[in-house]
Amino acid sequence: MLTLHELITKQCRERPDKDFLRFEDAVISFSELRRRVSSVSAMLRDLGVKSGDRVALMMGNHPDHIVVYLALAWVGAISVEVSMHLKGMGIALQLNNAEPRFFIIDSVFVPEARAAQEEIRFVGMRILVRNAADLDLEPPFGPLSLECVPATCEPFPATLNRVHTIAYTSGTTGQPKGVVVSERFFQIGAKNAAVLADVRDDDVLFLWEPFYHVAGWMTVVIALQRGVPIAMVERFSGSQCWNQIRASGATVLHYLGGAMNILLRQPPRPDDRDNPIRIAWGAAAPKNSWRAFEERFGVTIREGYGISEAQNFTHLNLEGRVGSMGRPVEEFDSWIAGEDGKMLPNGEIGEILVRPKLPGVVMCGYFRDPKKTAEVLRDGCVYTGDLGFRDEDGFFYYAGRKKDSLRRRGENVSAWEVEQVINSHPEVEESAVVGVASDMGEQDIRAFVKPASGSRIDPLDLIRWCEARLAYYQVPRYLDFVVEFPSGPTQRIRKVELPTSLAGSWDVESSGRAGTTRGRRVTS
Repeated sequence: MLTLHELITKQCRERPDKDFLRFEDAVISFSELRRRVSSVSAMLRDLGVKSGDRVALMMGNHPDHIVVYLALAWVGAISVEVSMHLKGMGIALQLNNAEPRFFIIDSVFVPEARAAQEEIRFVGMRILVRNAADLDLEPPFGPLSLECVPATCEPFPATLNRVHTIAYTSGTTGQPKGVVVSERFFQIGAKNAAVLADVRDDDVLFLWEPFYHVAGWMTVVIALQRGVPIAMVERFSGSQCWNQIRASGATVLHYLGGAMNILLRQPPRPDDRDNPIRIAWGAAAPKNSWRAFEERFGVTIREGYGISEAQNFTHLNLEGRVGSMGRPVEEFDSWIAGEDGKMLPNGEIGEILVRPKLPGVVMCGYFRDPKKTAEVLRDGCVYTGDLGFRDEDGFFYYAGRKKDSLRRRGENVSAWEVEQVINSHPEVEESAVVGVASDMGEQDIRAFVKPASGSRIDPLDLIRWCEARLAYYQVPRYLDFVVEFPSGPTQRIRKVELPTSLAGSWDVESSGRAGTTRGRRVTS
C-alpha cells in the first residue's frame, strides 16, 4: 500500500494525461496535479510549514483545496479541516483544541476568522488567506498566492503510520472531538470504499461532500489509488444533482441517508432514469427508500457502515440485502455486545463492537482527550456507541445510537426507530426525534418533521400513521413542523441545534385523540 505522495507520483507516471479532477470549466490531469502539489509544497515550506505541524483549513470545494491538502501531506504536515458553516466561537473552539501553527482560509471566511481571533487562547498562529488581493489584511492575517511557480519540493519521507489528519466529529449529540488518524487509516478506508463502489477503470467519481467530512477525502484517495477521474461540484443540491451528474458523465455516486431522501423527494421527472450513474454507494440508506431509489433512478445501491473512530467502512453489504449494513471487512472482527460487553445471540439488539486485526487501522485516539479515548478504545476493540443486531447469515443491521435513546413509560425507545416510521410517511421528507422532560417522570417524545415539497401534513393524521406502526410508548406526543433542519456535512441533522422550548409545539394529549378535534399548540 502506497502513501499519498507515492500515489500521486505513480499516477503521474502511468496516466500523465488522464483527467484527475473536473470542476466547472477546469480540468486537472494527473501530471498537472503532481506539478501543482510539488509547487505549492515548496511555497508552504518557504512560509515555514514543517513536517508534524498542524495546519487548519477552512476552504470550499474547489481545486485549490485539494492541492493544498495534498501539499500538506507532501511536506508531512497534519491537516485539520474546519467546517465552513462554523461561526466565530465554533471556529475558536476547534482551533483552541488543535492549536495549529497555520490556518489557511478562503477570503470569504475572513470575517468569521476575525471573530474567532477574539476567543483564541494560544499564540503564534498565522492565518493565510487565499484570493486576498482586494483585502486589507493585518497580522496575523496574510495573503496566500497559489499561482504555480517553477519551484518544486521533494516529498517528506512519510510512512503509512504518519499522523495524517485530525478530523473533528460533527457533534450531532455533543461537543466535537478531534479524531487523530494515520495515513494507513485513510488508505484502507479508501480501498474498502472502492470495493463497495465497485470502481472500474472507466468510472468517474461524483464528489459533492464538503471536505470537512472524511467522505470527501476518501473519494480523492480512491481516485489516486485507482487512477480514475473525479467530477466535483461546489455543494450538494437536491434539485440540480442529477443535471450535474449528466453534465459531468459521473458513473459512481456517494450517498448518505439524508441526501438519498432529499433526492427521492424531488418531483418525479420523465428522465429520472436517464443518467450515467451505475453504482450509488454509501451509508444510512433508509430501508423504506432503498428499492424506491434503485427503481426510480435506475442505479444499484451498495450500502456500508463505519464510524470516524474505527474506519470509513468496517462493514460492507455487497449482496444488496435491503436494510443491512453488511458483514465485516477483512481488517475487522465484529459482534453485538450487551451491557456487560459479552456477545449477544443473533437477533438481539446491543452495541456494535469492532476489533481490528491489524495495527494502525483505527484512530490513534481523540486529540488531547485520553479519557474519552479510553471510553471508545477498550480491550483491543472500538466501542462504536451504535446499536444493532446480526442475523443468522452474519449480516449486521443498524438500530440507532446508544446515546440517542429515550426512556418513556418504563420502556426504552430508539429515536432512530421512530424516525424511520415517520420518514416512511409519503408526505414527510425528513424527521428528528428527541426526548423532552415529562411531568410524569422519564421523558416524552418530540418529533421535528420536515414535510415534502408542497405538502401540508395534518398532525393527527401523522400520529395515526405512527400508532399503526409503533408501540404505544413509541408514538410522539409533540410535533413541530420545520422548513429546514440544521445539518452537518453529510446532511445529518444536528439535534443539539434544534429548539428546546415547547412553545408552538403541537401536543397530541390536547388533540381530542378519539377522532376529530385538532391538537392545540403549547403556549407555555
